[in-house]
Formats: sequence, structure tokens, C-alpha cells
Amino acid sequence: MAFTAVAATLVVPQVAHADSAGKGGDYVPLSSARVVLDTRTGTGGVTGARGANSTTSVPALGVSGIPSAGVSGLVIRVLVVTPSAAGYVTVFPDGITRPNLSTVDFNASQTISNFAVVQPGANGKLAVYNQAGTTQVRIEVQGYFTSAPSGTSGGEVPMTQVRAIDTLNGVGTTKAKINSGATLTVGLLAGGVPATASAVSASVTVPTPTAAGSVTMVPTGTSSSAVTLIDYEDGINNTSGATIPLGVNGAVTFTNRGPAPVDLIVDTMAYFSKSPTDGAGFRPLGARVFGGSVPANSTIDVVVSGTNGMPTRGVAGAALSFGYTGPNAGTLRAWPVGAAEPGIALTQHAADGRHRSSAVVRPGTDGKIRIRNNSTYASQVYVDVEGWYADPLPAVPVVQNSPVSIAQAAATGGQGAGTIEYAYVDNIGRVVIGHQTQLDNFCCVQFSVISGNEAFSGQPALTAQPGGLVQVAAQYTDGDVWTSTQTAPGAGTWKSFTDIGGSMAAPPATAQLSTGVTTEFATGADGRLWTYAQTGAVPFWRGVGGTNLIGTPVLATVRDGVQVFARTTAGSVATATYHSDGSVSAWSDLGGDGTGVPAVIVYPGYRLRVLARAADGSIVTKLQDAAGTFPAAWEPLGSFTAAGSPSALVDPVSGRTMVVARGQDGIVYLSVEDGQGTGQFQDWTPAQDAGAPATATDPTLAVVSNGSGQTVIFAYRTVNGTMVIATGRPIGALAANSRHFTSSAESAPAVR
Repeated sequence: MAFTAVAATLVVPQVAHADSAGKGGDYVPLSSARVVLDTRTGTGGVTGARGANSTTSVPALGVSGIPSAGVSGLVIRVLVVTPSAAGYVTVFPDGITRPNLSTVDFNASQTISNFAVVQPGANGKLAVYNQAGTTQVRIEVQGYFTSAPSGTSGGEVPMTQVRAIDTLNGVGTTKAKINSGATLTVGLLAGGVPATASAVSASVTVPTPTAAGSVTMVPTGTSSSAVTLIDYEDGINNTSGATIPLGVNGAVTFTNRGPAPVDLIVDTMAYFSKSPTDGAGFRPLGARVFGGSVPANSTIDVVVSGTNGMPTRGVAGAALSFGYTGPNAGTLRAWPVGAAEPGIALTQHAADGRHRSSAVVRPGTDGKIRIRNNSTYASQVYVDVEGWYADPLPAVPVVQNSPVSIAQAAATGGQGAGTIEYAYVDNIGRVVIGHQTQLDNFCCVQFSVISGNEAFSGQPALTAQPGGLVQVAAQYTDGDVWTSTQTAPGAGTWKSFTDIGGSMAAPPATAQLSTGVTTEFATGADGRLWTYAQTGAVPFWRGVGGTNLIGTPVLATVRDGVQVFARTTAGSVATATYHSDGSVSAWSDLGGDGTGVPAVIVYPGYRLRVLARAADGSIVTKLQDAAGTFPAAWEPLGSFTAAGSPSALVDPVSGRTMVVARGQDGIVYLSVEDGQGTGQFQDWTPAQDAGAPATATDPTLAVVSNGSGQTVIFAYRTVNGTMVIATGRPIGALAANSRHFTSSAESAPAVR
């Protein structure tokens, strides 16, 4: 095949689409509660009960000493007073579409509160939605998280759930109720909370009081004002999440503001450090991760990490809100999968009632938490994520000279063929897209940057989706995977990037399943393969096995799914089948001792040939037999010594296999099968004439359709970052023993 390299044109980079993840996230408790809304008194500029299906906008930043900027999340207590009907209130950032979440669930005539962490809107306001009936609402801000490192406070430190105080059973204090108007001063240092902690995240319970009331608290030995911790109803177990600021030596003074004696239980789940170099930073998020029925006295596992843009690792804890509704009284527990079940309830609710409480839970194995319904009836459970706490993770360096990806969009609107799209991440981390509309003219590819000032790393994945759109997926420098699609079929513009999380160890590969679902595949830092199917109410990253895997996986569409190939830390190639229903076959190791990314060819009958670069630089291959079994030994393809990974395909005209690879001299070399299905390959020869631009990246082969039928091309970038697209005529037009391929190379201008 003779290849000709042609030029492409440059267009001005598009504006930035992506938004970097927030930094900081330190917790700052306030010395007194700042009331930003009380519909009974008109605080917040709103007076009177809120009606059904109403939304109220409330100023929050810059109010009563709350900072006017630099706040990523507000710790609030939301109180509903004597609602006329059962329902819920949702507090969310003003100016966005209301999320499918709840902050407080309540029964008719109930006065009840709950803590929550809510991101303020871009305008500094909170939005308050009342779902049913009428109700008075009060919102207090008791602390906030910074959006940048504060330098004076720290982040969240997870811990095993522990019962710190229980007056009912004499845990951590005397076994005695707190009388009306009386105080109880106790330390909350159980479970390893240091005396220097600024606050704890806790679940607070007032069990079966005989009259309604409230409990307030103040950090002992400080000048802070007392704030309400929980409002309780008589005759039921009352539970609320809370963030409790600590006083001298971790002490807190509680006061019973009700008319009758009460017991008090405090279960701690995390603490906040005062040190600016300690603890995990807060990242705001508002999303529902589960809603469904949980059978009586049974457990379910809910995926938290790896959903809604969260990473699969580095999540120190998730700020969760648990809603629980059932026909009889019951409780709910939640803990990390893989950890022992604690004897601590996070919610309490009465028969035919509803309740919601917040808690911080660290996700366990595969990013999951386990929830138990301690009830004799099936109950409806809702789990909402209000935010998460980010452990520091090492930044992913920008890979130098990463390869180009090529995809052709599905034809739409009577077209014979769709546009050709190219993508690469350049050496400073920009995602560059090449858009080719003149399919017979490879000199007229328009290149543009779609990532703004965001930094990415490694080869992006391009996928042609049904309907004519093309998707790009790239690894952000924090390890997450971000995706974007064209704004319309055939368009040269792209939508804003979406962070789908992941925190993977290498860039992703993407496949379009037979079910029409676009699925990402990536190797994690744990050496396993992870997938992200872009479908369902809550798409999430899921570990699907494998051990010691590294690098970007290679995917081949087979009859019943996708065959996945990946390198291992030992240099071998491992493979498994990911079925379209989400199940995965057993992994098998094909051996080998090489480096780099393998290449895979699918022959008729779904027989697979895998090619790879061995440790000595030779290109080696294995071919499945008719039964689908790979041989034990790798077969070398001649004596060529490659400098990088191979790329291979079946020529659409001749049916012969062709392989290209970067040589030690910086030239792309080619080896072609000497006949259809012979498995015998001709000697390696330069794919371009002498004088062609030297390649700095591994070449990528592809078959594209245009007015001339199907054409084989390959693309690479030169040592100065210039993009080269080489085209050629089908090898069927050459003699069977032809080993000389001519080309003329014109380099496309680099994107500037």
C-alpha cells in the first residue's frame, strides 16, 4: 500500500467547556447559628407558611457574618413546623433545576429537623422546595466548607462508627435522663477523636420522649452561643444527623429544652481536623443513588463511589441522607461493604411514618455501602449524596506523545458516510479534535481544542454512537474520566465535558455494545478492570475482575459482547469477555513479556488475532483456532524491532491483514499478510518514503468510507507535535510479493 500524508487546516480553539474540580473543602464551624430563613418571623425576607409545590429563594452567603464568597458547602439545620400534610422539603442551590432529593421528610403536624450539607447557588442563595401541604420552615447555618484551602482549618477524617454517649445505658456518661432545663457536659472523644478536633459528624437520637421539645448544645469552654441540635416529637424514637463543634478537650454541653426528662444518644462517624494539612476536603454534590424497597430484616448494597462524577478511590467519606418509610416502626443501618456491621441506627421512624437523617459513611469494597432494614416489613429506602470528602490522590502526569484516535460517525440524513473525527491529547494536556467533512480530501481536516485550560493525559477514546454523534472520552489529570459528544450529528462543535469519575490508573477505552449502550473500560489502581455503562438511573463504575492489569485496555467486538485485552504488571496479556448483559467471563493469561498496548483483529467467525510488542522490541502475534483457543506460544512477525505498540486491521478490499508500527528510526513500518488468512507476513518495509516526517507517537490504522469506497489511513504526530494523516490505495492493487510502498508526506499544521 502506498500512503500519502496530507495537510490539515487549523481553526481557532473553542472556548473552555470543562470546569476543574474544586479544591480546599476545609470545615469552618460558626460560633453561633446564623438564621437565614424563618417564615414565622420573616427572616430571609419571606413571611408565612410555604405552600404545596412551592420554591422559595433565600439569600445565604454574605448574611449574618457568613462569607460572601469562597464557600463550597453550607452545614445547615432545616426545621419544619406543624406541616398540614405529610411530605418533604428539599434545599438546593438556587438557580439550578431542582434535583430529585429530600432534605427533611415529615408527617402531618410534626415539628422535626435534620442537618444537611448544601452548596449555595452561584448567586449566593439557597432554594427551598415544599412538596405537599403548607409548612413553616426555618434554616440555620451552623458552619461551612471553604472552596479553597483556608490555611487555618482542616478537613474530614473518617472513623468507624462508635457510640460516644448513651444516657439510656450509661455509655460515656451516667445512666440517667437529662431533666427539663438541665445540662449534660461530656467529652466526644470516643473511637479515636483527638482532643484537637474542631467538630464531629454524628447521629443524634432522643429515644421515646414523653413530650415534644429540643436539645441544644454549646462547645464547652468557648464563647460560642448555644445552637439547636435536634427537635424531637413525643412517643417516638427521634434521630437526626448533626455536625457538632467541640470545645476544650472535645467537651460539649447539651441542654434539654423540653418539658420532660429525656435520654440522649450520640454516635460519631467522622471528625474534622483543625490542622490545614490534615483531613479530606469537601466536594459538593446533590444526587440520588438509590430509591427502592428493601425487604424486612435484610440488606442491600448501594454503589456510592464511582457515581455522579465521584471517583472510585480517594473517597474518605460520603455525606449521605437516608430516607425511610414503612408500615411499622423500624430503623436503618449503613456501613462500608467489607466492614463489620455496627450496632448503630441512622434513622428511626414510627409506624406508617417517614423519617430522614443524614450521616457520613465511608464507601467500602467496590465503592459500596451496605444498608440493613431493621423492620418486620419491607420498607421504602432513599439514599441521597449531598457531597463527599476527597482524600489527596497523586496527579496523573500529562503523557508525552500519546497516539491519535480515529472514528467515523454513522451516516445520517441520506449521507453515504458520516464525518471522520480525530482526537488526541497534546503534550500540554489539551484535547484536540480533528473534524473532516470532505471525506475525499484529507488536507481539509479542521482541528480545534475543546478542553480550554483543563489538563488531560494519554490517548482519548472516540466512539461512533447511534444517531450520528461521536463521543470522546479522556482521562483528566486527577484520574477521572471525562466525556463529551458533538452538539449535533456532523457538527464541528462539542458539548461541555461531563466528569464521570473513576480515578483510573490509565486512559479509558470505549465500546458500543450490541444493546446500543456506550460503555467505558479502564484499569484501576487496584489492577482490576472497571466499566461504566452509560445507561440506567444512576450509571456507575463497576469492578469486573482481573488482577495486576495496567495500561489502557484494548476492545474487540465479538458475537456476545466485547473481548477485552490488557497488559499485566508482568508484561503478559490477559483477556476476558465482557458480555452485553454485564456479566464477565473468567480471565485467562496469554503470556508474554512485553510493554505497550496490544492490537486486536476480528476475523469472520469472530476469530481473534492479538498482536503485541515483546520486551526485545519484536512484534509478536497469536491467533485463535476454530474453537476459540489461543496457542501457548507467541509467533514473531519477522525480525523488525519496533519502538512502540502495533496497530493492525484487515484491508477491506484484499482481506489481508496489515500491521504498522513505529521503527527505531522514527519511520512508520508496515507488514502485510501474503495472502488471505495465510498467517504468513511479508517483511517489514517503510510505509512512507524517506524524508517523511518522523513520528513521535505510535501510528493508528483505520478504515474510513468516502466517495472512493473504503480507504485505509493511518495517523500520527511528529516530534514537533504536528499531526500527519497518511492515506493509501488498497493493498489488493499491489503485487502479492510487493514490499515497497511509496508516499509523499505533507504535515498538517500543529494546533496553536
